Amino acid sequence: MNDNEFKLHAELEDTHWWFRARREIIMDRFFRTVTPDAKKLVVEIGCGTGGNLKELSRYYRVMGVDLSPEAVKFASGRVTALVELGDFRDVLRSYWQQIDGVLLADVLEHVSDDRLFLEDILTALKPGTIVVITVPAFRFLWSRHDVALGHLRRYRQNDFCMLWKELPVRKHFCSYFNCLLFPPIALARMLMRDNTPQRQDKSSLKPVNKVLNAVLLAIFRMEKHILHRVRLPFGVSLIAVLEKTETQHAA
Repeated sequence: MNDNEFKLHAELEDTHWWFRARREIIMDRFFRTVTPDAKKLVVEIGCGTGGNLKELSRYYRVMGVDLSPEAVKFASGRVTALVELGDFRDVLRSYWQQIDGVLLADVLEHVSDDRLFLEDILTALKPGTIVVITVPAFRFLWSRHDVALGHLRRYRQNDFCMLWKELPVRKHFCSYFNCLLFPPIALARMLMRDNTPQRQDKSSLKPVNKVLNAVLLAIFRMEKHILHRVRLPFGVSLIAVLEKTETQHAA
C-alpha cells in the first residue's frame, strides 16, 4: 500500500462508515471470547495506522506490529502502547506466552504464503489464545481498489477455512459480513475495473458526505446484531474467530 493510502486511512478511519462498522463487529467478537481486562494483552499484527489499536486499548493492554514505517508512524501517534516495526516472528519472540488475543484485520490477503503466515502465529501462541481474522471476499469483486491496497487475493469461505485446516485450532465463528451493502459495493467495484496504469494506485476509499456516511454506518453496523443470530451467506468480507488448542480440532 502506498504512502498516500496510509495517509488517507489515518485521516478517515475514525469517522468513515466502513472503518467504524467493521471495528464494531471486530470488537463485538473480541468481547464474546476475550473478557475485557486491562491486564490482558491483545496484539494486532499488521496494525496499519492504528484505528483498531486505539479502540482495543480502551479495554485491553495492546501492542501493534507492522512492516511499514509509515503505518508505524501513524499508529504510534494514536496510542500510547508499544507499536513495533518489523516481522512479527522477530518482534513477538519474547511475547507469545503473554498474548491473550491476536487481531489480523485484512492482513492475510497481502501475504504471499497466507497459510504459512497463519501457521507461524497459531503454533507460537499459548493454548486458549483467541485470533480474530478478517479478509476481503469473492474474487469477482477484484478491482483497482485491491491493486492500490496491495492485495494478492480475495477469499471464498471454503478457501478461507482451509487456511487453518489441520492446525491446532478450534473455530468459534466464521461468516461473511458487509452483506446488506453488497449489491451497491459489488456494482461499484465492477465499475472500477479500469486497467489504466495511472489509476491502479487509487483505492475506492474517500471522504463521504456526512448524511450518507451516517446512513451507510447505520446499515452496516446492523450486522453486528444480525451475526448474533445467523451466519451471513455472502458479503464483501469474511470474519473468523479461532482459539489456539493443544491439538488439532476439526475446522
